[in-house]
Formats: sequence, structure tokens, C-alpha cells
Amino acid sequence: MAASRRRPGRAGNAALLLALACVAAGVPGGGPPAPSPVPDAWRTATTIRVGLVVGAPNLLIAGSTDWALSREGGTQIASAKSGARLRVVRLGPSQMEVYREGEMAPVWSGSPSDTLLVTPDGNGYSGWSGRWYRGSFRIHASQPEGLTLVNEVPLESYLRGVLPEEIGQPPDSDYEAVKAQAVAARSYTLSYLGRRAPLGFDLWASVEDQVYGGTARENEQSNRALRATAGEVLLSEGTPIRALYSSACGGRTSNVEDVWPWPWTPYLRSVRDAEGPGEPSYCARSSNYRWREEWDAETFMATIRKFGPPEGAPAAVLAGELQDVRVGARSRSGRVREVIVATTRGEWILRGDRTRWSFRRPGGDAILRSSFLKVGVLRDPSGKPLAVVATGAGNGHGIGLCQWGAMGMARAGKSYKEILSHYYKDTNLIHM
Repeated sequence: MAASRRRPGRAGNAALLLALACVAAGVPGGGPPAPSPVPDAWRTATTIRVGLVVGAPNLLIAGSTDWALSREGGTQIASAKSGARLRVVRLGPSQMEVYREGEMAPVWSGSPSDTLLVTPDGNGYSGWSGRWYRGSFRIHASQPEGLTLVNEVPLESYLRGVLPEEIGQPPDSDYEAVKAQAVAARSYTLSYLGRRAPLGFDLWASVEDQVYGGTARENEQSNRALRATAGEVLLSEGTPIRALYSSACGGRTSNVEDVWPWPWTPYLRSVRDAEGPGEPSYCARSSNYRWREEWDAETFMATIRKFGPPEGAPAAVLAGELQDVRVGARSRSGRVREVIVATTRGEWILRGDRTRWSFRRPGGDAILRSSFLKVGVLRDPSGKPLAVVATGAGNGHGIGLCQWGAMGMARAGKSYKEILSHYYKDTNLIHM
């Protein structure tokens, strides 16, 4: 989703990876669409297809052991030694070619209707863009141009590459949170099988779904958590839940329908991120638990003129001079439902989580940390706007499991099952 879910403390930067993903998913106007479930597909799923890139003009691929490149259902195109690379090129609408690195003549020419398979020998890895991936690669033509690279990988091997990217490697005092993350990521994966089927895979390898880095950051702690929770999945009404999670909720999670245009969902309800009334929030250790941003009036207008149009900002409003920025309505969790930007040419209403995508942080393109915020205008004695100030809480969309909160619960002695039941109400933990 168009949201921050990466390792606590660096989640905001992850959103920059989403541009292509959001276009492909058709979600420029309000968060990711709720997926259409594929009944019972999760029960027999053993492998996952992960989209690494779509629309690449060429792909330089390799194997960590001796490996082969073949046509799906057909003959072998080429073989290569460990570390040797082949380049697959899309040449317009009617041709694909394969070259050995450094050679001018192709070893194969074919149609974009072909799907190519990268198969390393033994327990070898498939390589692309400086990273190694378990399993094999599938390469096919994107529409209308370019190439799509898909990693076909066993489910648990995929999760080995997800956990370190999503929750990092916290101290062992927080280990129960890593186990909770393992169950959440497994449930999320199974609930979203086929979500990107028109693109030829199940899930993106970015924060549009779950961040997946291949073998780059695999570690003993994550692997141990996966073994300890092997086969465990959270269900609601007999199917895996859409186990959303974010970096830090800022003290309270959100109802999903208050953030995105999703239907009411029984297990994605707002909960207080604390033991009880008056107790400190579990996620208070996050560096983004409380934050502040300030733009001078000219910088603020320049920012929304750049990032507002994709969010539906009227050109006439953006052409005016700033008059006011204020919260028009809030959700039940306290996050903004509407933010109103007023200029001398009219008003523009931003809704819910999409506020973050127009109010980019000063000095860069990073989206605002969360929509759990207050915003207002500083003025000179005459009332002229001088600056816009936003103060807020948390990092990410705030739906479902709070990663920093989960680590706080673990440190307080809570088990991973208690963590999961706190953030995902009315669910059943089962073993597949």
C-alpha cells in the first residue's frame, strides 16, 4: 500500500519506491484497493510469485551456481557458469533477444509472447541488480513495452527476505515482536495471492505490498522466528486476514475505513497502543512517536503545486496565494479525515491518508510521516501567512499491527500471540 511499513526509523523513505507500483495498481487517488479474494488458494500455496520490476528495457541476470535460461515449456536457450551474466532485451513490440554479457551477437531471438525461465543448479540463487534471490526467475514482456522480472520462490523462503526488511533485527528482548511480524507477514501474503495477476505475479517486492530484498538481509533471528511460527496463520471468517502493519501508530491504531476507501473490516479496528488508560504508549520509543514539520509559505505552496496535481488539486487553487491550512474533519482514531487548503483562488480538500502525499517534508520528496496530525498557519501581525506547521504522531498508515508497539509489548513481557490478538481483533490463529 502507499504507506510506510519498513524497518522502524526509516519507513518514510520507502514511499519513494512506489511510483511505478502505484501507476500499475491504479491507486493514485486513495490508498491501495481492497483485493479480490481467491477462495481457498491459500490452503495449497507453496510458492509465491514476486514482482521485482515491470517495464524494464533490459535485464542483466545471473546465477550463483551454474545456471540455465530456457523458454517456458520449451528448449534451453543458453547455459552459463556461476556468476556469468546474460542480458535479456525487449526490442519494440515484436521481439526479445538474449545476449551474453560483452558480446554483440544474440544467442537467441524470439517473440514477446515467450516467457523465459532462469534456473540455477542445485541450491543456487538467481541474481539481478546486485542481489541474490532464492528460487527461480520468470521473465516476460510487460505491456505496452519493456520486461517484467518475477521471482518464483517458496513461501517460507520469501518470508526470510521480508522480515528483515520490514522489522529489522531488534534486540532479543523484542523477539516476540519478530514472531508476531512473521505471522502477520505470512497471513498478509496468503490473503493477497493473485493480487497482481494481470501483471503476472502475486505481490510487489516494495512497500506497495511487502518489502522483499531477497537474501541481502536474511539473519538468524528472522529465520528463527519463522521456524518458531511455521505454518501459523491468522484467520477471519475462515480465510487469512489482510494483516496490515505500519512502523509506529503514535498511540492509537486506525480503523481501515477511516484511512482508505475499504469496507468495514472486523479485525482492522482502532485500538489504544497501551496497557490501559493513562499508561504510556508501547510505541513511545520510536523516534517518530512525535514529530514536527514547518514550511515557509512560499515553500509550502511550491510543494503542493508540485505534488498536489496527482492528488486532484485544482489548478486554479494552486495558482493562488496561501490563505489558510486547517483540519476540516477527523476520524474516530484522531487522524485527519479532511484537510482544507485555502488560497486566494479557492479551496482544496485533501482526504485521509492522501494528505501525506501532498504535504511532502521540507528539503526532499519524502511523504509526511502520518495523517495523525495537527496543522495550522503562523501569521505576521497583519495576518499574512508566514509558515505552515504540522505536528503529528507516528509513522505510516497506522492500520493493524504497530511494529514499534509490538516491540514495546514484547519488551513488557507479552507473547507474540498476545501481540497479535491486541492489534488484530476477532481472529483465530491456526496451523496450516
